Amino acid sequence: MSDVVKVFTPIKRVPTVIGKSQNGQKLPFGPYTLPQVAAGMAGLLLTGIGTMTLPANPAVTFGIGTAVTVLIVFAGGLVPYTGVRLSSRIWWIGRLLVLRRPVSASGMPIGSDSAEQTTFIEESVVLLLPDAKAA
Repeated sequence: MSDVVKVFTPIKRVPTVIGKSQNGQKLPFGPYTLPQVAAGMAGLLLTGIGTMTLPANPAVTFGIGTAVTVLIVFAGGLVPYTGVRLSSRIWWIGRLLVLRRPVSASGMPIGSDSAEQTTFIEESVVLLLPDAKAA
């Protein structure tokens, strides 16, 4: 007699990419993820605004802005896709740069009352050596 075994696995989040233009041609250096497309559009918008408003040479401003936009889009393609939202990653890194105190991965603040909700994982031994200057 055989038994039916059901195995439930978590859903994998697959990034949405844009790889072809409207006429069916492949995009150069593509496909691009949606955050890359958004960063490129925002960079080109800021480049256009800067070209019209900054007192510098418009051609130089446009060239530098376009180069920076291309670098941002390229760097966005190097970010590995782990299923964690990019905005959550940015907030987490920004919080680590601004707040120089321990933070938890869940975003909940660590305080004296958080010891009630923590779980003991394992005990470790730490060896403390005397300061070299004192000797």
